[in-house]
Amino acid sequence: MGADRHQVNDAPEINEWFDSMRRDFRRWYLASDNPWRQSGWGSTPERWRLAREVILSAVEHGGAFLDIGCANGLLLECLIAWANERGVVIEPHGIDLVPELVDLARQRLPEYASNFSPANSFTWIPSRRYDYVHLLLESAPPSRHREYLGRVLDSAVARGGRLIVSNYGSRSKSESPIDVTGHLSGLGFTVAGSAAASEHDGFVITRTAWIERS
Repeated sequence: MGADRHQVNDAPEINEWFDSMRRDFRRWYLASDNPWRQSGWGSTPERWRLAREVILSAVEHGGAFLDIGCANGLLLECLIAWANERGVVIEPHGIDLVPELVDLARQRLPEYASNFSPANSFTWIPSRRYDYVHLLLESAPPSRHREYLGRVLDSAVARGGRLIVSNYGSRSKSESPIDVTGHLSGLGFTVAGSAAASEHDGFVITRTAWIERS
């Protein structure tokens, strides 16, 4: 699925915002051959699992799982393994702003290579729906969150499926993740559930919440 076929035009300032993000991701994520850094992670694999496995709190059964901003596919690879430990099978799909990262994801998960595409999720028009769609709040400008999340929910999430929204904290920067549940509620969405991952001293490293498409 080519990105150009599945996008619609939007305001120039939006395109400029995403062009800037694409440049930043190329600089940060592709500066190393380390797969963890190529997925935006600079700590240990153990802390990675603590910070990311919480996403599966929204996954009650198997199905197609789309990761918006999939980077090099490491998160999806790990989610598949962690879900399998729970007896749940998920089929990975991903899109990302950076074509080079999509290529890495295809190499990481060659069995599902055709499930990955370069695309700007803000303007992307999916050709199918997914049981689960995961994204980060920073996937779009804050002023456009309501529009963006509503569009993804309506166009990409299957009936009975879930839009999973996460925000990550940073221990090194002493930054806690925002209250995702409160943020979504403030935008007018009904939150079906939420979860958080905390370290041994109580520092919250990830918050996630999900919206169901009835």
